[in-house]
Amino acid sequence: MDLLTQRTPEAHKAVLDRFKKLRSAGQFIPGSREGTVIFPGYDGAAEWGGSAFDPETGLLYVNSNEMAWILTMVEARPASRRVNGKELYTKECASCHGADLSGAPPEFPSLRPTTDRYTESELMTLLFQGSGRMPSFARLGRDGIRAVLNYVIKGEEQEVVAEGPSPMDMKYLSDGYKKFLDPDGYPAIQPPWGTLNAIDLKTGEYAWKIPLGEYPELAAKGMPNTGSENYGGPIVTAGGLIFVGATCYDKKFRAFDKKTGRLLWEATLPAAGNATPATYLADGRQFVVIAAGGGKSKDPSGGSYVAFALPR
Repeated sequence: MDLLTQRTPEAHKAVLDRFKKLRSAGQFIPGSREGTVIFPGYDGAAEWGGSAFDPETGLLYVNSNEMAWILTMVEARPASRRVNGKELYTKECASCHGADLSGAPPEFPSLRPTTDRYTESELMTLLFQGSGRMPSFARLGRDGIRAVLNYVIKGEEQEVVAEGPSPMDMKYLSDGYKKFLDPDGYPAIQPPWGTLNAIDLKTGEYAWKIPLGEYPELAAKGMPNTGSENYGGPIVTAGGLIFVGATCYDKKFRAFDKKTGRLLWEATLPAAGNATPATYLADGRQFVVIAAGGGKSKDPSGGSYVAFALPR
């Protein structure tokens, strides 16, 4: 409980009340009907952005998400020769889009209402073909997909013939990807909510650890350097610099001293740099470039590459 947010008395009380209803007893505790706190969460600590190694210092640099999530399990009805659209949705779709269709935007969009964005014909094609991280569901057949759509769009529970029990059927399913947040949408634990870390590979110890990122609206209220959710890794240069974007909300691209973690420079991007930067030489001058795509955690999307020249 000592880790729960103290951002405001109201936020602390709301989070504490919810925490008391959840299951939390350290690492490796399985999901549960009431909900189990997962910390680090699904997107952390270290995540898909990767790390950077410096042979001069022997340090590994890696950014981390320091956020809690909640894993809630719901009972899956036994498979039968006939299932309805709700059963198919629960089995095939609820782990991403939630048992209540609310999703976890923007990675897993809400399905209420869906026809504002797609026609029924387009939704049929989407489910048959798949899109992005969503696979094809052609194996359900046209009747199966139609039953799922009727449930999602109209709430109907039309029955269809199923393939029957499978050894892959699960007794319990996740109700979706849910972050543990306070009522205002900030992480339910105390900051830092994102960090940049230097790990000495000779000893396995931290050489230094600093917050990475902030929420501009909290910084304006006197709460800077909270760290924030971040996606995208760092690079380290022979000139002694670490470059990293990654932070979702402040849209910053930063350079740090690789030996101390001291912030040396920062610039604001047109959208969050949720990517690992690259460095290259052009006409004898070194540049660093990053994709400013944004779009994570309800942050506005962008579509540009921004390059910076290093001093000669």
